[in-house]
Amino acid sequence: MTQLQAYRKEIDAIDEQLIRLFNKRMDIARSIALFKLKNDHKILDGKREQDIIRKARDQSARAELKPYQESLFKHLVALSRDYQKLLINKSK
Repeated sequence: MTQLQAYRKEIDAIDEQLIRLFNKRMDIARSIALFKLKNDHKILDGKREQDIIRKARDQSARAELKPYQESLFKHLVALSRDYQKLLINKSK
């Protein structure tokens, strides 16, 4: 196995973990959507979203990764929000 193949194998293993965690996160987003629907809460909680993004950026292990980590979490938050919208609109 070449060094490149070894790196790629590590990336593949990490991707598998990310997929499991993403699915778990979206399952919780689903539960949140159902709670919001039942309790008449708005989908968007801008302060909460900003807090998640800021926390992710601030917890970056390396300064040069901060903008990438922030971007990743902006996308995660947007995906969760979009999924919640889908679920709530289907339930109406």
